[in-house]
Order: sequence, then C-alpha cells, then structure tokens
Amino acid sequence: MPVFPVPVRGMHGFFSRDLKFRGNQVYYLFPVFHGGKPGCCRKGRMTVKFYLLLFCIALTAFGSGCTTPWVTNTQRSAVEQYLIATTVERALANAGLGKFAGRKVFLDYSYLAPQVDKPYVQGRMEMELSKAGCVIVAKQEQAEIMIQPLCGVLATDHDSWIIGTPSLPIPVPYTDLTFAVPEIPLLKRVKRMAYGHFAFNVFNARDRVPVATISKVNSSAQYNNWVILLVPFTSHNMDMKDTVDAVTVYEF
Repeated sequence: MPVFPVPVRGMHGFFSRDLKFRGNQVYYLFPVFHGGKPGCCRKGRMTVKFYLLLFCIALTAFGSGCTTPWVTNTQRSAVEQYLIATTVERALANAGLGKFAGRKVFLDYSYLAPQVDKPYVQGRMEMELSKAGCVIVAKQEQAEIMIQPLCGVLATDHDSWIIGTPSLPIPVPYTDLTFAVPEIPLLKRVKRMAYGHFAFNVFNARDRVPVATISKVNSSAQYNNWVILLVPFTSHNMDMKDTVDAVTVYEF
C-alpha cells in the first residue's frame, strides 16, 4: 500500500505527513519532520511537548497574577468616621471647659441618647476635662458641679457639581436594551461634610442651681474629591496623617 509524503508549511519550515490511501479514504499516520526522516518524529514530538509545557507555565503565571483579593468594607467609610471624629474633637476643644479646672465633675449624658456617635462624644469630653485638670466622679453626690452636654447636630452631608458630560443612558433602537455613555468630567467636585452643634449646661451638683451655660459651640470638617481634566485628587481640612510613618512591605 503506497505512502505519499505531502509537504505542509509549519513552524519549522517544511515538514510532511505520511498519508495512507485505502480506497477513497485518506489516513494520516504520523508527522515526519524535515523531508520525512523517521528519526525526526520523536524530536518533533518532544518539541511540541516542550512548547506545550511553556504554554502551561505561562498560563499558570498569568492566572495567578490576575487573582482578585478578598475585600471587605465597614458599614461606615473611613472618611465619614474621620469627619465625625474631627467635628467632635474641634467642638469640645473649643467649648471653654477649662474654666472648671480642679473641680469635681459629674457628667449627665441623658441628652446624648439619640446620637449614634454618643460613646465617642462621651470619651472625648472626659478627655478634655481631664486635660483641664477636672476630677470626674461616678456619682452626683460626690461632685461639686454637674455638666450636661447637649448635641443638636452631629451628622454628615454632601453635594457635587460637574462641568463636562454626565453619564447618559442611550436606548438601542427596536430593542429593550440601553447602554450608558460614561461620565467625562472636565471639572468636578464631590464635597463631603460633617457638622456639629453642641451646648453645655453646668449646675451645682447638690441643688442643680445653674452655674454656667455654654451655647452655640459649632464645628465642621470637610473632604473633597476633585477631577480636573480627567485627573483625580483630594483635599481636606483634617489631620489624617499617621502619627508614626509605616514601612511598606512588598510580598510576592
């Protein structure tokens, strides 16, 4: 039964495949490289295996490099918490509580109950009084004065504006499909703010006779996201720098 070598253009120049005819059917026997020398078949198979191995290694490296890390977020963003904390700190630092230095103080927090961030307000207020030299006592009968903090506002807000092309949905004719043109901002600002409005009633601890009233202690903080000519950056009026510079470690 005759065997006809048929030249075919491949990776290594010309090589041939042995064809076996049986009636009107054609059967491939095995690839024979460089003019049909039988000894080259094994070398050709080894070459194919080598390139297949390289492909698998490259695919594995590419796949491992494109893995997505598991990312979780807190219910409230870090920027929001920075805004609230800074607003509280500024209000209490400028409330004039230092005038009660050296006094025994009892704190009545009953009017802070509706505030979500009540624990931080309490802790920060006790810190400011301690810095002023006040002695904080646990019972009203042990105190000389009683301070009653009030918080009318402690919340965040935001606004934004854009000069450019906003994101626009465009319907596809004769279908129920739509696609959105992405936003193209030439100039954009997203402003996030926190506001605080505090007041303090000061009484004689024994008979609740008014000693002082501190009203209208206002404070605020802000954080801005900017985009100018498609270049994003941020600005803020808070102290967000680390107390101790951290060292960046690269791991592979």
